Amino acid sequence: MVVEPQYDYAYSFSDGLALVGKDGKCGFIDKTGKVVIEPKYDYAGSFHDGLAMVEKDGKRFYIDKTGREYINSRRVNW
Repeated sequence: MVVEPQYDYAYSFSDGLALVGKDGKCGFIDKTGKVVIEPKYDYAGSFHDGLAMVEKDGKRFYIDKTGREYINSRRVNW
């Protein structure tokens, strides 16, 4: 059986989620392979202590495991 790749790259799991890349964007999957955070970021780091640093449209900020966006510990509503 051959499984077609879904992502351009995937990293190891950290804090229960793995960073994946597709079409030049970064997102996260859980251990079942379910997409938890859609690939929409230009850059993303792995999760540590429930947060990951990401970049989108030249702005860097943090997201939690649900995809909520934070700057300086405050939630952001773009």
